[in-house]
Amino acid sequence: MLVRSEWDGLSEAMVHRPGVEMFYGLLYPKAFLYEGAFSMDEALYEHQNMEHVLVNEGVTVHRLKNVIIQKMRHSGEFRELVVTTVKSMIKYMGDLGEEAYTDFLRNMAAYDPETLFNILILRPLVLIRRTKTGVVARVVNRTPLANLYYTRDQQLVVKAGIVIGRMRMPQRRLETIVTELFFRALNEPVIYRLVKPGFLEGGDFMPMGDFAVIGHGWRSSINGVNQVIGLLDYDEVAVAKLPKHPWGDNMLVMHLDTYFNVAGDGLVIGNEELMQSTHVVIYAKAQDGFEKVGESNLLDYIRQKGFNVIKLSMAEQAAFAANFLTLRDRRIIVPNVEANIKRIIRRLQNSEDSVRQTTLNYIRAGYDKMRSEGHIFPYRPDVLNERVDFITIDVSELVGGYGGVHCAIAAIRRV
Repeated sequence: MLVRSEWDGLSEAMVHRPGVEMFYGLLYPKAFLYEGAFSMDEALYEHQNMEHVLVNEGVTVHRLKNVIIQKMRHSGEFRELVVTTVKSMIKYMGDLGEEAYTDFLRNMAAYDPETLFNILILRPLVLIRRTKTGVVARVVNRTPLANLYYTRDQQLVVKAGIVIGRMRMPQRRLETIVTELFFRALNEPVIYRLVKPGFLEGGDFMPMGDFAVIGHGWRSSINGVNQVIGLLDYDEVAVAKLPKHPWGDNMLVMHLDTYFNVAGDGLVIGNEELMQSTHVVIYAKAQDGFEKVGESNLLDYIRQKGFNVIKLSMAEQAAFAANFLTLRDRRIIVPNVEANIKRIIRRLQNSEDSVRQTTLNYIRAGYDKMRSEGHIFPYRPDVLNERVDFITIDVSELVGGYGGVHCAIAAIRRV
């Protein structure tokens, strides 16, 4: 069994420490789905610290790049698999394009695993032009995989194995090729690959013991959900339609885990307004698959299941408070919400987008209210009353890519 619930003890996880691909994303953040400009140096430090916390908590941390590179070094068969993928990722054009590509193939044995990995994530286009003095080559990296460090979204990890998703945004579409290589390097079972026209991303899946919640809306589609519902192996599945965000910025509800998360057996942390606006259709396991047994909203449904809810304000939710990672029952890694709020305000101040300016105004007002009341998640009495043990880490630069701790860590195995 790989993952049954969010509160079972996390034993193995996948991360991707950002590399040069993040640099390209920062050249024009909007086009790479980033919230805004941020410090790559600080983001890398925060990511390394996040990995350090996981290791200290007894989690085996698999870094995506290292796993793929090491497998290439020790398995000729796996290297050939990567080489086959690399051949489709690189392109040569221009006066000597065909000749240059033939040379590339001829020299393949000379390329080290790191070079092959860089081709996977940068997708270079080599433009070759003859000149009077020789040959000039210009290299264009075609939409580098700048969001790859959000390793939860490319797949669903369920009880039986790995479901490779299909990502809606074209900037992220090819990430699943790289993450599938990672799982194959670890010999983890891939039980399904999503096909057109469906979309499905890991941030919309929440395993909860005897039942699961799976969302569709901004990044996942109902077709994608329907493709996998029979593979989830739960007695009951609640299919949730993600709502619009009241501030008009639907990036704030791009995935279910942006406003709804599970801290332990019987305990959810989320924004009640958004949960109440989330319509769910409930399916129960039947002899021939699943059958519809009811409808509700997510808030009422979760409470009917016996879960308490710790409420997040809209400003806390917008600052990725719900995007924490549960290590085990009632022990979580939480982003420093106040630090996130301060950095978000700084980033949005430079935006001329009217929706982002609206978000900025709401967050400022929410932050002022929290400071006057003296409590900002997770440093609140209701969190202590529910006996939640938390580790707070600073990821305020890292979340500039529009995701928090939960997005950046893919649970591979829980026991």
